Amino acid sequence: MSGPVRSLCAVGSVSDVGCWSGIPFHFWEESRKTGFATQACDVSLRRLSAQRWLWNAGQRLSGRKGGGFQYSRWFLDLIESRIPDNRWESEIITFNQHFPRAQTVHRHGGTLNHYLDAPFAALVTGRGLDLKLPPAVVKQAITQERENYAASKRVVMMARWAAKVVREECGVPESKVHVILPGANLNLPPEWDFPVPAGRAGKDRPFTLGFIGKDWKRKGLPLLISVNQELQRRGWRSRVLVMGDAPIEIRNSPGVEFAGFIDKRFQRPEFLELLSACDLGCLFSDREALGISTLEFLRVGIPVAGFDHEGTADTIPPDAGFRLAPGDSAQTIADRFDSYLQDESQQAEFREKARAWSGKVTWKRCLEEFVELWETGRVTHPVQPWRGLENSLIE
Repeated sequence: MSGPVRSLCAVGSVSDVGCWSGIPFHFWEESRKTGFATQACDVSLRRLSAQRWLWNAGQRLSGRKGGGFQYSRWFLDLIESRIPDNRWESEIITFNQHFPRAQTVHRHGGTLNHYLDAPFAALVTGRGLDLKLPPAVVKQAITQERENYAASKRVVMMARWAAKVVREECGVPESKVHVILPGANLNLPPEWDFPVPAGRAGKDRPFTLGFIGKDWKRKGLPLLISVNQELQRRGWRSRVLVMGDAPIEIRNSPGVEFAGFIDKRFQRPEFLELLSACDLGCLFSDREALGISTLEFLRVGIPVAGFDHEGTADTIPPDAGFRLAPGDSAQTIADRFDSYLQDESQQAEFREKARAWSGKVTWKRCLEEFVELWETGRVTHPVQPWRGLENSLIE
């Protein structure tokens, strides 16, 4: 792909899969294949502990609460100084609301674009993620965020709710706000075969509810365990398969199989095997900017379930998953799953549609939409799981 030189920026190293859940890394990998972006800004965050300590100490001496160094002008000055000069003059796509600052980009002759899961203005009011920071830090960071968006050429969000906040609360004109679904952070091997369940779920084998996440409480693991217990009370064989983190009392709960943290860089076969063992991938977050885990389940052909709320609402296809109302009780959710277990034809249909979604929830597709947006100013047929596969592919 010809055109201006494009660089990707994040707080950290774009080429490091550990940076921001691996999203910049996977975007970068696919960008290099297409030629859409050819440069990555690998910003080292090492040797900042002393500055963080001094900044927090200064806050306290001034009678303010500590915390929020990463939103301070000092922090932004430090990490902007670590961007090579030849990156500034390019067209920058950043995965961060505040870094780099638009005025710094423009001063060096570059242009700025954003690709984000949520605006900072939403996070500090408990939407997408309940981010707690001192009021003075919040005020300054919101001002900087609005300045960045105002000077940005495009503000691309990953979900509809976040785009709405950007337009209505951050003052960004609708003409430069767009929504493009990211891909699952999971590459399937060439020889991949979709899992074929053996026997009837809940009877011949356990009905397996999959969970992925480090922030186990926010992502609804306790609720999922309660749903599982209700299903067992009704006579179904079921279990919760946990990939991520949880305290010891959760790990040892009846009906829980704890697989622990899986490093997809080195344990991809193990991760694929665990995903394939699930009947439903579940994400019952009370706050969720997007929810990459549901896309990972769909990528391997597993139906999903979660709340029709915030980012999760954009990742659960009605033809391959359960869209439940926020606040639904364990019993209400178990009612839906109970009916599902009694209907083998619905189970087969959900699995078939989940497999059809697999090829749509990829970074390849995401980059195709970015290229179209950059070239034409719009995405003609965006992939939108919330509309269902048939409706998602027509405009």
